[in-house]
Amino acid sequence: MPMTFRKKTVIRTDKPPKEPRKYIDLNEYQFADEPGAGTSVKIGELIKFEEVPQFSEIVLDGDVLILDYAAIQSDELQMRRIVSELKRSAGDNGGDVVALGNRYLIVTPRGMKIDRNKVRAASSL
Repeated sequence: MPMTFRKKTVIRTDKPPKEPRKYIDLNEYQFADEPGAGTSVKIGELIKFEEVPQFSEIVLDGDVLILDYAAIQSDELQMRRIVSELKRSAGDNGGDVVALGNRYLIVTPRGMKIDRNKVRAASSL
């Protein structure tokens, strides 16, 4: 007669029941060694020259700034003063300023330069 083995089910009562897993949302945390940690892109609307120091402060704090200057675009003298002040401020701190089209200025903080060459997709013909 062949021997057969039966599995014996053991229920342990000394272990507490498993708790549901708790997940950590890593988007809530910023790590110091993470590239770009703390750097964000801010968007502002420039209405007059007197606002330039406030926007320069944003860039000094390490954020990239996109300024919409459409409201004062027709005032050439004021535009020259604004661009000159932003270039001076960004240049003193190692940043960069570039116009994007006829409506926006991009101002970058220290260590971030803007490539003025357009990137074009390869033609698939």
